[in-house]
Amino acid sequence: MRCLLILFIACIGVCSYGQTISGIVTDKKTGQTITGAWITSSKATTISGLLGEFTINVVKPADTVRIKMQGYKLYVLPIAPSVNKNVHIALDQAVIELNEVYVTAKRNRLKDSLNNRKMFAREFNSSAPKLKDIIVVSRNPGPLQAAGITIVPSQFIRALTYKHSKEYKFKKVLIRDEQNRYIDSKFGEELVTQLTSLKNDSLLNFMDQYRPCIDQIKKMTDYDIRAYIKASISKFRSDTLHQTK
Repeated sequence: MRCLLILFIACIGVCSYGQTISGIVTDKKTGQTITGAWITSSKATTISGLLGEFTINVVKPADTVRIKMQGYKLYVLPIAPSVNKNVHIALDQAVIELNEVYVTAKRNRLKDSLNNRKMFAREFNSSAPKLKDIIVVSRNPGPLQAAGITIVPSQFIRALTYKHSKEYKFKKVLIRDEQNRYIDSKFGEELVTQLTSLKNDSLLNFMDQYRPCIDQIKKMTDYDIRAYIKASISKFRSDTLHQTK
């Protein structure tokens, strides 16, 4: 009887286990807070805020919290009842060791994008539920069933709120970063300097003022981009000369 009582109390403890972990994510080397780190437990997901702060629920004993950020090593935090609920996560920058290193000004944009999509595959592949996920044709009884059609409330709510979710917002950040890298690969400092002979602040001002958007540059051939830069530098010099008078 005593053994059964102990077992019963233990089961209650396991079933009712719940813990909220709060903390901050920083760069281990610089101490700067890290925004946009992806933090997951077995049942919850969140993203670190503007000051590196986060809060996440842990719903079972011996759970782990995983902190993932591009350019940093994966951090795994085992959770135990004795763990402080306010934690400081210091991420190590990822370092790739090579036998031989060749320094070059160019990066493989396609390889970087593929690695980024692989690392954050779940975020890139996320999407709002489709109509077939919300409305299911079924003969079995279900919630809100009418005329053989079952509406799934959870999917319906997710479809309405998806664009306000952290998951969607983080996906937009990842896509925007990928698009900016694409623009940089076509409208880069090396090419602009070669065609305009601009340097220092003048170069930066020109590139900022005439930087094409993603939709514009995707329609351009390499010849179009060169022609665009040459036409833009003429206008840039004319405007600069006018301002100095």
